[in-house]
Amino acid sequence: MDSLYIGIILFCRVAQHLCNKKTSNEIRELPVFIHYAAVRQILSALLAVLLIIIARNGFHCDFRTVLIAAFSGLMLVLNMACSITALKSGTIALNSLFNTAGLLVPCFAGIFLFNQPMSFGQWIGLAVLFVAAYLLIGSSKSIYKGFSAKTLLILLGGMLSNGCIMLAQEMFSHYVPDGSVSVFSFFSFGILGLFLTVLTPITYRRSHREIAKLSPSLIRYGVILSLTVFIINQLVTLSASLIPPAVLFAFVNGGSMMIGAIVAAVKFHEKLTVKSAIGIMLGLAALIMIKIL
Repeated sequence: MDSLYIGIILFCRVAQHLCNKKTSNEIRELPVFIHYAAVRQILSALLAVLLIIIARNGFHCDFRTVLIAAFSGLMLVLNMACSITALKSGTIALNSLFNTAGLLVPCFAGIFLFNQPMSFGQWIGLAVLFVAAYLLIGSSKSIYKGFSAKTLLILLGGMLSNGCIMLAQEMFSHYVPDGSVSVFSFFSFGILGLFLTVLTPITYRRSHREIAKLSPSLIRYGVILSLTVFIINQLVTLSASLIPPAVLFAFVNGGSMMIGAIVAAVKFHEKLTVKSAIGIMLGLAALIMIKIL
């Protein structure tokens, strides 16, 4: 079952990388992003409700579930914003590497929250990861001339937010071991979805614009991403109690990085240079060291 979960997650990553890049090319204004994010979060929340109804296990939650889910939802939206912005001036491989590097957050947090100290090998892996990032940044600069310090800050924001998503999933599995993953997903998507829905007309009004319909392509990408992100969030949270975090996050995130590089090369013609190929391989090796050694 655990191998099946990881396989489904990695399959969903293909669609996620494709749609994220296309979405990045279409969203150019804050009100449109808020509107788009609200639709995505609400759709994912509805999928969680559907799963709760099908499972017939009732709707049971506690304060910890709501609190951790709200934190997870906030990080999901922040990561969405960072990824969409970063992909405008950086390669898919680079964005994927920084998102993958977010596993450093649960690594460091695990030292204090779950009594999981980092080994010497993991510290070496951290150093290798920074070397990989340096190589991919150099490659991205040669493809996107607009790469800047601002892009780097956005990539770091994506890294931290994705790391916090992983941390929230691990916190839920530790602090609410008997909790419903579907209820957790509902609150993760629903709380921010409701907030963004209220915020949407406000941002349009402040931009002196009327609320516009999202383009058919954005709606299509939003539906696909709502489904894939919901499945990924659901299965990773379930797997957190079945698979050791070292194996889970290394495979899910390392696999995502490799898939991102392949999708970028095949679909968006982001040339894999020698420098970027070495960066990807070093990044994958670093992930294995950080989460296994």
